[in-house]
Amino acid sequence: MGKRTSQTVSPTQPTPRRQRRSLIAIAIRVLAGIVGLFAVLFLAAGWYFSGQIESGALAPPKSEPPAREWRVAGSSQNVSLIATADTDQAGERGLSGLWWEGGYAQSTDLVRSEDTSEGWLDVRSLEPGEQGPPEDTDVKVDFYYWRGTPDQLGLEYETVRYTSDVGTLPAWFIDGTSDTWAIVVHGKGGTPEEALRVIPILAERGHPILVIQYRNDVGQARDPSGYHTYGVTDWQDVASAVRYANENGATDHILFGYSYAGSMVASYLSTSPLRNFTTAAILDSPVLSFSDTVDFRASNTQLPLLPLDVPQALTDFSKWIASWRFDVDWAATDYLDRTADMHTPLLIFHGDEDISVPVQTSRDMAALRPDLVTLVENGSGHTRSWNIDPDAYASAINEFLDSVG
Repeated sequence: MGKRTSQTVSPTQPTPRRQRRSLIAIAIRVLAGIVGLFAVLFLAAGWYFSGQIESGALAPPKSEPPAREWRVAGSSQNVSLIATADTDQAGERGLSGLWWEGGYAQSTDLVRSEDTSEGWLDVRSLEPGEQGPPEDTDVKVDFYYWRGTPDQLGLEYETVRYTSDVGTLPAWFIDGTSDTWAIVVHGKGGTPEEALRVIPILAERGHPILVIQYRNDVGQARDPSGYHTYGVTDWQDVASAVRYANENGATDHILFGYSYAGSMVASYLSTSPLRNFTTAAILDSPVLSFSDTVDFRASNTQLPLLPLDVPQALTDFSKWIASWRFDVDWAATDYLDRTADMHTPLLIFHGDEDISVPVQTSRDMAALRPDLVTLVENGSGHTRSWNIDPDAYASAINEFLDSVG
């Protein structure tokens, strides 16, 4: 009988099933690593952009240094300016000032604007009789148009003080013949000089004018939170100014607010019992929803190291972080949701070239309350409606105030 031979299978050859399991496990580990890395980057980006919300929108300024973003390349009746920093003023039309160390000159308009090998070039024409800055001077293009006090306009004024819950605060007072006072509030980080564009319009109508400073202004009392609150607390400064006016002979009031002050005025109009004394309000490029404004700015901000704008999901996450890092109540600063509480006629100026505050929020306010809101929309930038057409601006205000009587 012959010997049987046996065949053996090499134990070193893996089965196909085990091979597939190994590949799946590797894929899972790689995917988990990618997801983990993405989560870390998303968290880091959210933390970073919440910090940007604090520094850019919440933290009060310590001073108002002029941002001299332009250098004079040639100066005569037309001043040629080369941008020396990334600026949103390039190509901006309208009356402006040129502000440099030791000097100030008013400009009639933008003559031309173009990108050159040296940088962005804007050429601005000086008002007749104005002396421009010397060549190679660093300047700020200043859309306040005037700097100084109301005596620059030939108007007598005095500095008075009114009392709010954070302490006493200063204001310019210009007397008038009417019992209806106009109370003007400048924008965040600004000064009362912002009001110099509208003061002549109100003074010509005979209104006594109170141009207030408020909490978190440079050199003034801070809000207890340490931050700008977009109307949550600082509406009380508007109410305190109204009380001051009442105590000094006013029977009713007109409120005027630029930009950030739109939040203060909107909050006052939907919150304060004193709002019954307010017969009309005028807002220029107002922040009517802090959340929508942050969304708008983020959608036009590029991610670091990537050629992409900040996605909405990251903006939402950053705002969520900011809500507990800096105690931001986003719902409380959305005045579009509080229009039912308002009953004061409202005139809003807003330019569709505004890259700071979305014009859509003003459109939404007008759509929500067509019985109260008159919207004047034009092709200007942020708080530049007066600058591109002062006569049309004055006419709109006069027509509006005449209509509310």
